Amino acid sequence: MANKELQSIAEFCRDNWSDYCDFTIKTADRVSENRFLFDSPRDMERTESTVDFGKKINWYYKLNGDEEFMFQLNRHGFLIQLGQAYYLTGDEKYLNHFVKILNNWLDTVPCDYKNNSPWRSLETGMRSDKWLKALKYIEGTKFFSSELKEKIDKSLLTHIEVLKKAHSGFQKGSNWGIIQDSGLFHIGVYFDDNDIISLALKRLEQETDLQIMSDGFQWEQSNNYHNEVLLVLLDVIIDADKNNIAMPEKLKNKIEKMAEAALKTVKPNCHNPLFGDSDDTDMRDIMSRCALVFGRSDFKYYGFDRLDFNTVWQTGYKSIEKYNNIGKIPPSFNNAFLSDSGNYILRENQTNASNYLLFHNGYTGAGHAHADKLHFDLMIKGRDVLVDAGRYTYLNNAQRRYIKSPKAHNVCLIDNKQYLNVSSQWETKNPAMAVQYPCFDNEYCTLIGGAHLGYLKSRNAFIERKILYIKPDIYVIVDVFKAKGFHTYQQYFHFAPTGKITVSANNAQFDDGIVKANMHFVIPNAKIKKEDSIYSSNYNAICKNDCIKSSFSAFGNTSAITVIYGNMAENFVPYDVSFEQIKTARSEKMLPFSKAQGIVIKTPKKEYTICLAFKELKEPFGCNNIIGSGTISVFENDKLIFTKW
Repeated sequence: MANKELQSIAEFCRDNWSDYCDFTIKTADRVSENRFLFDSPRDMERTESTVDFGKKINWYYKLNGDEEFMFQLNRHGFLIQLGQAYYLTGDEKYLNHFVKILNNWLDTVPCDYKNNSPWRSLETGMRSDKWLKALKYIEGTKFFSSELKEKIDKSLLTHIEVLKKAHSGFQKGSNWGIIQDSGLFHIGVYFDDNDIISLALKRLEQETDLQIMSDGFQWEQSNNYHNEVLLVLLDVIIDADKNNIAMPEKLKNKIEKMAEAALKTVKPNCHNPLFGDSDDTDMRDIMSRCALVFGRSDFKYYGFDRLDFNTVWQTGYKSIEKYNNIGKIPPSFNNAFLSDSGNYILRENQTNASNYLLFHNGYTGAGHAHADKLHFDLMIKGRDVLVDAGRYTYLNNAQRRYIKSPKAHNVCLIDNKQYLNVSSQWETKNPAMAVQYPCFDNEYCTLIGGAHLGYLKSRNAFIERKILYIKPDIYVIVDVFKAKGFHTYQQYFHFAPTGKITVSANNAQFDDGIVKANMHFVIPNAKIKKEDSIYSSNYNAICKNDCIKSSFSAFGNTSAITVIYGNMAENFVPYDVSFEQIKTARSEKMLPFSKAQGIVIKTPKKEYTICLAFKELKEPFGCNNIIGSGTISVFENDKLIFTKW
């Protein structure tokens, strides 16, 4: 007998989420023929080609030598889609294959406890979660026999034993531990086993204490895995609420803090930024679930107007009204300074057509982190302009090592040497300590920045980057190199593959047909050239994109300044950007670029003068007939609008 509530949910989805329904049915049709393509936005490692097993599934199959296909195959998320397809269509073939495929796995995949098998502890935890979400679709139907239930229960007891043993230092300190123990919690709820529930919650408390920084970010420095951890923890809250299980307040607060971190970094297009091992993923389903769980209207602002497809199947029909009763209000902030994780966000406003910059300079994290200290992403009017390269693959090949390296990020190098060596698809050598700088903000400007020690020992050099945001649309990137002796310097800027890049003299322009952005470089004797690079929006997906590389040489201290601005293509007007030599006020001494630099930016309506000092000066200084002080002064026409000592 079909479940009436699930029928109501199916009707809601057909009325409101027809595209998701079509996708689910298409996937279920494929699985019913033993054909597998992992192309859902929430598949952790997507595949680009379909594997047709014919009559017999090989649960140990590695597509193109990549174990990630095997791992995806053994997580069994497709069982949920088979169940949903049944309720969406009424076709019993989906439940028939659900039982057939589950029996096949139960009968042919013995537990072997090996890390490179279907019983890898991560898959064991995820499979537990998927099974228990999927069982409701066959419970109460003719397809759910007592024999099948006995086999499932027996296997879940084995899952418990695997998960109880999988609690090493590695698991405790990585997404594995939280994902595994979330699965353990769900099994405990299924068996109504208070000991297992208590063990799982105790572990989750320990793991979130270890992994979640004070600003809410998961320490592995990957948006992808932050979101995966957040999702499974939200599911724990949902399952606990359904079963009247008291959640530890400390744990619940940690999860809400993670949701706030996701909210602060979400891009204007509602996607997540790509730092670390990440895919370009729509965040609206996560933010919708956060809104429902915590009842917060600011979370819903970046969620869907109506409860999303996956959440309603999980939370039940009554949650539709609950979600509808939550307001939708923009977050109260624009900028966000998450100094513990080293993520700084400059946002023009909270609309989908705003300018947005993310600056990343934090702890290196673990295997999912990249060599991306001092990297920044930039969006103009909600469109990607400067981007991170993504992750592409977990195979140990040249593309993977490149995409993790500094050269694949918007950073600076010294003597063309990597400040952090990427030795394999997971391992890095000699991580560089990040140096955090304080942030300054007023109604006109925001100043953020930082440094790292990656070149201090190897090159006897120190590199820092400051980003001055003149609201609403001008970004001044100030790279300062403090060094002894002669060195060469390289700057890398990677552009979204959607745009065309043109280079002339010391200028570069990005044009994707919707927005335009200009970059002006001031670097003594610099060579500016366009190079080919690679960009990966999702696992197993890769394309070419353009990179601008600037190269220059200097003896001793030097600097490189880049001015970036942009607008909608139809409204774009080039600004007049000039770089001026700084003169001291009392002694009237002209200062070299290594000590100070002036910038004049003329827009159609305003003129900005920026006076920068790269070392402490004994007297006021300026250019363009304007005198400033401190380390940076910004003037709008002749009015001082920002200063930092």
